Amino acid sequence: MSSELDEAALFRRAAAAADHAIVITEAAIEPPGPVIRFANAAMARLTGYAIEELVGGTPRIVQGPATDRAVLAELKAAMRAGRGYAGETINYRKDGAAYIVDWTINPVHADDGTIDAWVGVLRDVTAERRHRAARDATDARLRAIFSSASVGLSEVDENGRFLRVNQELCRLLGRGSEELLRLSVADVTVPSDLAPSVAAVRQALSTGRTASLDKCYHRPDGATVWANSSITPLGEASEPVRSLLVVTIDLTARKRAETALRASEELFRQFGAASADALWVRNAPDLGLIYASPAFERLYGVSLASGSSDSLRRVAERMLPEDRPRVLDALRRVRDGATVTCEFRLRAGADGAVRWVRDTAFPIHDAEGRLHRIGGISEDATEAKTSSDRLEVLVAELQHRTRNLLGVVRGLSNQLVARSGSLDDFAARFDDRLSALARVNGLLARREEGSRIAFDELVRSELESLGGTDWIAAGKVTLDGPRGIRLRSSTVQTFALALHELATNALKYGALSGRGGRLALRWRLTDGGGLPLLEVEWIERGVALDRARVAIEGGGYGRELIEHALPYQLGARTRFELLDDGVFCEIALPASRGSESARESVPAALEPAAALGSTGQASGED
Repeated sequence: MSSELDEAALFRRAAAAADHAIVITEAAIEPPGPVIRFANAAMARLTGYAIEELVGGTPRIVQGPATDRAVLAELKAAMRAGRGYAGETINYRKDGAAYIVDWTINPVHADDGTIDAWVGVLRDVTAERRHRAARDATDARLRAIFSSASVGLSEVDENGRFLRVNQELCRLLGRGSEELLRLSVADVTVPSDLAPSVAAVRQALSTGRTASLDKCYHRPDGATVWANSSITPLGEASEPVRSLLVVTIDLTARKRAETALRASEELFRQFGAASADALWVRNAPDLGLIYASPAFERLYGVSLASGSSDSLRRVAERMLPEDRPRVLDALRRVRDGATVTCEFRLRAGADGAVRWVRDTAFPIHDAEGRLHRIGGISEDATEAKTSSDRLEVLVAELQHRTRNLLGVVRGLSNQLVARSGSLDDFAARFDDRLSALARVNGLLARREEGSRIAFDELVRSELESLGGTDWIAAGKVTLDGPRGIRLRSSTVQTFALALHELATNALKYGALSGRGGRLALRWRLTDGGGLPLLEVEWIERGVALDRARVAIEGGGYGRELIEHALPYQLGARTRFELLDDGVFCEIALPASRGSESARESVPAALEPAAALGSTGQASGED
């Protein structure tokens, strides 16, 4: 008996010390049962009732509106069947506060096997269930995010095998989720990018930090996908890494755009490099040079090797001072949104030569329509300006030449009348001279590239049209120079006009006018610094002084043509002097390449052997 009392006391002490609530009821389960016969202190703390209030009462005291009736029914059915039961429901404390209880109720059998009592162990799992619910909600949100994320997401093990994948990764790699879960990262990676991928995984595993790389994946259809992959170890810091989260961002569109941009930039670079015009782009606020094509340095004579921040100042320094305000005004107008074409002059070459520049500047706007850049195309307009000036000279010369030709025709007519024995003779000879004049004008009009006119042809045409054969035969004209010196097509017309002016003046007033005197025409080919140079001397001597001087000075336009037009248009070197008894004119201008092979003899068509001699030295006085 003492032993049973000791066991009972031990049980009570153990139950009182237990953290879990313990309650023992009588065997009867029908109302008003089951009656509580024992409750420990933990039960009192759980329910808020004193032990004295619990003992003698029923467990129904802690039930309330939210207590799950289905759970109670299952509990009652188990007890009626003599079985134990474990479950969860909501109970209420004495103050009305609800809590979630997890309980286990088991029967206590007597020696004869009958149920003597029921013992229940209860545990407040409210906080635990709330935490689990929150965790489940978080997991659900994460699963939803993982599944619907706009970037590829996957969880892989330390060997790179896929454990989970989302739909975006499936779309990106062109494979279904079931297929991917049978593969590893290595199976979908382009071979050339496999080693960097392995290295990135090792880095993430060894450092515990995210590793990132750009790489290529291959799809089953053969397409290649560019992506950025960020690899992050999963798990607690104190635990070994068992998996990694891989975030995969599709870079294909960006890579294609970058490739297209590089191709566009290369095309623009080639265009700029090939363009003879200078292409440039400046920053609108400060006019700093952002881009300049190779022709920019050639045109403006400004080196960009040391930077472009002060390029505008260096270009402005080379402009002629009177043109600078016009250029700055053009830039201001472009800043106001206008497209402006401006012409100005600058000294760009090492020799300080003045060149014309025609520049078209235009505004460049950003996506919001704001002025962002200023672009420009600059071209060397020197040749165009020279051609324009040359045209003015030629038009004026055409008028002057027409008057001269009428004078030549009149002079020829008078000479032929005096020398002709009959009207028929006059008509034939006059017609020959008119044909010669037509040939001269034909030569002057030949400007096609590759159709070079030799200087001796030009001399032949001009002198034959004026009766030069007779003068050579009479010893009034001597020629000395090589055959076949080819003239540049661009120089023939103006040079022919100069020779015609000299010959016309000689016919009217000088050595060919009948007032006495002789004409010596000499020419030679020299080296003009890498280019063949034709040097011509026109010498008239023995002319009646006063009348010739007045006549020659009266032909002022011809002298202007020689002294100004030839140097300006042809780059020639000229000298014109009135001598005491005649005229001296020297002209040196570039000849066409290939003229170095010209033969040392004069044109056969003008060649009275007695007058010229084998060395080209004319007989008579110079």
